[in-house]
Amino acid sequence: MDATVRPARPSDKEPLMSFIRNVWGGHDYIPFVWEDWLKSDRGRMFVVEVGGVPVGMNRVQFLEDGSAWFEGVRVHPDFRGKGLASMLGENSMRVAKERGIRVYRLTSGSKNRLAHRQITRIEFNEVARFSVYEPENRDLKPRGKARRVTIEEVEEARRIIEGSKEFRLGTGVFWHNFAAASLSKGVIEKLVEEGSVWRLGEALAVVRMGKEGAPAWEEVCFVGGRAADAMKLVKSLVGRSRRAKERWVFVPQRSPLIHHLRRSGFKRNYAMILFERRAVNG
Repeated sequence: MDATVRPARPSDKEPLMSFIRNVWGGHDYIPFVWEDWLKSDRGRMFVVEVGGVPVGMNRVQFLEDGSAWFEGVRVHPDFRGKGLASMLGENSMRVAKERGIRVYRLTSGSKNRLAHRQITRIEFNEVARFSVYEPENRDLKPRGKARRVTIEEVEEARRIIEGSKEFRLGTGVFWHNFAAASLSKGVIEKLVEEGSVWRLGEALAVVRMGKEGAPAWEEVCFVGGRAADAMKLVKSLVGRSRRAKERWVFVPQRSPLIHHLRRSGFKRNYAMILFERRAVNG
């Protein structure tokens, strides 16, 4: 089969969207982000073509922790099972490695076993599982008052974050726009400087606005610390917020917070697996 991977071009949109628009019952996010991804300097988008016809795509995004995030893999139904998704993945790893990036991550829905097999073939390993919760009651009553962490409190913030069960269970990442980056010292400092880190008692949360094209939502990208304080913190942040209709909380599976979220009227919207691969030296 004459298959080639190359950088995406504006003219690729029409042939790719002809089958992508039917993914997930017509609710795929790719049509909403195509133009942004094509012109973004924070990542690169690629197309695989067969006989000169685009039949698949993916994107590699360069995250703030210095890792590479692989996303948006789509292959035409007639060409699945022929190794094209693996070609796209191998190409993305090559591009990332050329930039000096050594850590590669991606996610997949917990029930997408076909994708899991392909991910394993390119030597990515499962490192954590996460659930995304949302409040069933849009007028959730806040409990307690959260405050933003100041730059003078960065070391204390690191202590709470790194000492939490959520940090350990989630391999030390936070989520933004459904991409996971490490909560390294430099990243925590940046998050504090931008006003995205909140505290209540012995619990901390990272909160940002998420967006894929036109839709926007508010996301609790990470929450951890003393369980009772963490739940009050979530209620304070989610209950008072009116910045977006959708409000999501990212929590690693097996976190004690899940029990409290369910008891407080949150329901699970989505479950996903985080995969990771590290580059071999040389």
